[in-house]
Amino acid sequence: MKRKLLIFVSLIMAAQLGFAGGLVTNTNQSTAWTRMLVRDASTSIDAVFYNPAGLAMLSDGFHMSLNNQALFQTQTITSTYPYLNNGEYTGDVSAVLFPGVYAAWKKGRVAVSFGFNPIGGGGGATFSRGLPSMETPVSSLVPALSPAFEQLGYGSLTGYNVNLFFRGSSVYFGLQGGLTFAINDHISLYAGARYVMAKNTYNGYMKDITVTTESGLELPASETMNGISGQMEAFSQQAAEGSVMANGGGNAMQPIIDGGGGGYTFAQLEGAGIIDATQRAQMEGGLMALGVPADEIGAMTAEQAQGTYFTYGTALEAQSQELHGRSLTFTSLGFILADQDADVTQTGNGVTPIVGANFNLLNNKLNIGLKYEFHTKMDLTNSVVDNKGFVVDYDPVNNEAEYMFVDGETVNADIPAMLSVGVSYQLAKPLSVQVGYHTYFDSKAGWATNDDGNSVIDKNFSEYAIGLEYQVTDNFLLSGGYLRAITGVNDLYQDDLSFSLTTNTFGGGAAFIINDHLTLQLGGFFTQYDEQTIDKSYLIGGETEVPYQETYDKETFAVSVGVDFKF
Repeated sequence: MKRKLLIFVSLIMAAQLGFAGGLVTNTNQSTAWTRMLVRDASTSIDAVFYNPAGLAMLSDGFHMSLNNQALFQTQTITSTYPYLNNGEYTGDVSAVLFPGVYAAWKKGRVAVSFGFNPIGGGGGATFSRGLPSMETPVSSLVPALSPAFEQLGYGSLTGYNVNLFFRGSSVYFGLQGGLTFAINDHISLYAGARYVMAKNTYNGYMKDITVTTESGLELPASETMNGISGQMEAFSQQAAEGSVMANGGGNAMQPIIDGGGGGYTFAQLEGAGIIDATQRAQMEGGLMALGVPADEIGAMTAEQAQGTYFTYGTALEAQSQELHGRSLTFTSLGFILADQDADVTQTGNGVTPIVGANFNLLNNKLNIGLKYEFHTKMDLTNSVVDNKGFVVDYDPVNNEAEYMFVDGETVNADIPAMLSVGVSYQLAKPLSVQVGYHTYFDSKAGWATNDDGNSVIDKNFSEYAIGLEYQVTDNFLLSGGYLRAITGVNDLYQDDLSFSLTTNTFGGGAAFIINDHLTLQLGGFFTQYDEQTIDKSYLIGGETEVPYQETYDKETFAVSVGVDFKF
């Protein structure tokens, strides 16, 4: 059984470090979005991302938008696994630099646009005492090894200690370019693509593991496992030697049996002169050394004695093999439980084709934006520093370690296709409303099926948003919005590294039109996550399945500032 004592990262770690959007894709890509939470029918400069076909509605000239968000997230994971010292784990995720840069040049019916933003990930998560998936296997040493410790005279195990740390970061930067063309005053189309550059980094350690005996003795786990391994191997050698001795004793009886003395006891054999006193003492002494009582030996015939020798020989050989196997198990444990860490970088890239359409109706009062981003096929390649890929198993026979991360190996990190639909409508002169809908086609991604071939997706991830904007004066706008995101994953997807929860997000902010060329955007949002509890189990020693539960929760808030230019 492989002992994966540290499970740092799933192949979709980017989802865990994202802030708004689907399982992988971020949609919080402009300050205007943070103050409204919906921009899918935008005809402003941030339409480069949200509604690129709507860029046909810009005035002729050059337009540019510079945005940054400071985002902060707290993740809380609670495990009821009974052997943990403390089942609550808190992680802090932050991204103080989360840029969005957009530019467009519009002339007549044509607009050429460019965008740069973190389309996925964008932050770093720090768990100062690790994660349940890191500590659960360590805590399981207590029930798993107590019987062996008792047999060796240490007494049962009552506890453990371990020093754990984990930090992961992920960012998928996107460079987007495309062309918008207005068919007429009401309909415009867009075609473009985004080049995605992905980078994940994982650092952490597991060290200073100790186990505590019932007498209060705190033993270093790795050294103790190696010591027990040596004891087991010594016992194995003793059993092997005993087996050789027993089989030798049985073979020594064969000439006596062949000579017709098989039915005689040792005393009778000596009395008949078949064996002498020295030979009798050796044969009886061999049986006594195996633990056969003297009264039984005295009543045995030669054939019975031979059978007893061979029975003990077979049993001792089996015992020797069992002890040798247990010795190898403890050697493997000793190797794995030694101080170790991870220093891994994953990089990859992919291309996302994008198309869109915009419909402007009712004398500019009604605008409808459509965008479809195609599936992005992407694999990430591991780069491991000095074999710090973290050992999850060790073969002491061949002296080979199995690592969680192997330098040069690849993992799938597809970005699902997504569809966005947005509608904006001017209710009255100062008040407008915008609604939006997104769906992400997660089931088509390469990671949508787990290692056992089971789907981890039940339905598409979907988002519904509404935003209001009120023009207080000609130069001052106030806005607010609400977004409901409904995850489509099932329980097989959820773990402490990559859980997805349904959310409610509230945003608000303002825009200041400083002059005809410059607009200042201010906004912020808060996301509340629907807590979820998942039933799980852990197999101890390959035999005992222990049920427990894990509960996942998050909170996210952000502030943002942006500046829009036009010339």
